[in-house]
Amino acid sequence: MKLFHSVVVLLPAIAFAAGYGGAEGGNRLGEIIRIEGDVPDTIYIQKGRKDSEWKERYDLNQECPNFQKIFEGAKYFSCRVDSKSPLTGTRFRVTLSKKYQPCNVEPLFDKTPGEIYLCVEGCNKPRVPQKLIVSPWECI
Repeated sequence: MKLFHSVVVLLPAIAFAAGYGGAEGGNRLGEIIRIEGDVPDTIYIQKGRKDSEWKERYDLNQECPNFQKIFEGAKYFSCRVDSKSPLTGTRFRVTLSKKYQPCNVEPLFDKTPGEIYLCVEGCNKPRVPQKLIVSPWECI
């Protein structure tokens, strides 16, 4: 019976950690680019912080077909050169940053470095964000 209780107690924690909170970054035009979805599947574009509506929407799997591989340990993802989103023709490196600790808030106070996607190719276009900061679902 103790084993059963241990498994039941652990299940919510496992399910809780499985979500994706999204990734967000701004570009030189003041737009906000966000990758979103429980299983990330959409790129949203917002014209600025004052405008709360998403103005553009793109299918992440069409635009950046290898994005899902980062959940299998890939260190890079890239977006097609013939796609339509602001991420067209870009390549991002998945990295950790000690400057960004997304869970270092009450009640968690976890100082684990946060995950950031840094643009490493195709970054010179004005609509491309230089970085996308990941918001872990557990910390939102």
